[in-house]
Amino acid sequence: MTIRMTFRYAIKAMPLAFFLLSAVALVSADSGPLQVIQSGTDRALDILHSSQAGKAPTIRQRRAEILTIVDEYFDFYEMGKRALGRPWKDQPAQKQKEFVDLFKQLLFNTYVDRVETYTGSEEKVVYDNEEIKGTYAFVKTRVLNYKNTDVAVDYRLQLKDGKWKVYDVIVEGVSLVSNYRSQFNSILANEDFDALLKKLREKVAEWK
Repeated sequence: MTIRMTFRYAIKAMPLAFFLLSAVALVSADSGPLQVIQSGTDRALDILHSSQAGKAPTIRQRRAEILTIVDEYFDFYEMGKRALGRPWKDQPAQKQKEFVDLFKQLLFNTYVDRVETYTGSEEKVVYDNEEIKGTYAFVKTRVLNYKNTDVAVDYRLQLKDGKWKVYDVIVEGVSLVSNYRSQFNSILANEDFDALLKKLREKVAEWK
């Protein structure tokens, strides 16, 4: 089984959601989760629209910066742990680390490549509400007029070291983490963890 994306709207909207969040690392650590999402979204949309207008910097020029920033904001360790599920605890630390590193590269390559071909300019983001329970938060948003449709994009965040970090993105009710967990579980039902790592290495290598 190959590792693929099976979202319906997510395959369209996730690149935008992923890029919107790549800009939020510069927001104050004291900010609430909704404010973090909103500030990052506003900044990222400005970048996208400026690039479409032919103004510098372009999305491609900012790719290296995005990679640096997104690593500060997304909790890829938590995302990888949740995406792998129960098999996580059975793996030694070295393999856990390799899995997280490969998973991060897979996500970044998948969505940033799509961002670089972004052609929209009429989107508007509506911030519906935030729910905070201890060190966890859930932020509900809607992207209006994204490729002629409205898309619900929600974020799960966790407070770590005084900063809210995203560990899951839900587009039209479909969780990024759950989607990948389903794919990983299907592979592990027939093959071992080393085989999964091999498939991830091969997938990541396709972008090199």
